Amino acid sequence: MIKLTNINKYYRQGDQRFHVLHDINLTVDQGEFVAIIGESGSGKSTLINIIGFLDDDFTGTYFYEGQPIHNYTRKQFSRLRNQNVGFVFQNFKLIREATVAENVALPLLYAGHQRREISDRVTAVLDQVGLHGYEDQLPQNMSGGQQQRVSIARAIIGHPHFLIADEPTGALDTETSQEIMDLFKRLNQDEGTMIIMVTHDPHVAAQCERVVKIIDGRVVSDSQGAQDADK
Repeated sequence: MIKLTNINKYYRQGDQRFHVLHDINLTVDQGEFVAIIGESGSGKSTLINIIGFLDDDFTGTYFYEGQPIHNYTRKQFSRLRNQNVGFVFQNFKLIREATVAENVALPLLYAGHQRREISDRVTAVLDQVGLHGYEDQLPQNMSGGQQQRVSIARAIIGHPHFLIADEPTGALDTETSQEIMDLFKRLNQDEGTMIIMVTHDPHVAAQCERVVKIIDGRVVSDSQGAQDADK
């Protein structure tokens, strides 16, 4: 589904050019649950920005569902992103003054869906993430774990082809982090959702099927995680 070959990424700062990603080769198939792990500054967030069609300024080849997209325009990347990817972030990125239902409905509103259909889909997806009856709550009155569930509901309501989760447990305590990981594993195993997760936490990474480790912009290992080993 995703195939990156010899991906390189450079940043410019003044007259200096920084080489951030070095010849990244990575293939991820439909239904996989992959952790990308590395220390701060390792390049892992830069890599998922490319994978998630947020960054089109790189060299190398990117094939998505068999199509070469590395020469796409920014507008084409934007369309790919809107139609294929759901994003979950460490700091939730919820609109605090909007209700849970309004937050979750945003992707469908942007896509032009009818309000009746949106209401039904919001109810169904909140049930799926364990937030039945929370439609009228405000995020600011909810726990961190509940807010992350709202953000996951928002990410999956449009039935994306894959999810990108950037440090989704980074702001949560250990028990709540495990609850969120259990939810991701259910989505992956029951729904077949492909998930690519960035984390610096080895315990979180070990629960994924694969663990890809990045150091200084290079993939240094690609190994089997505990979830795959338990199958």
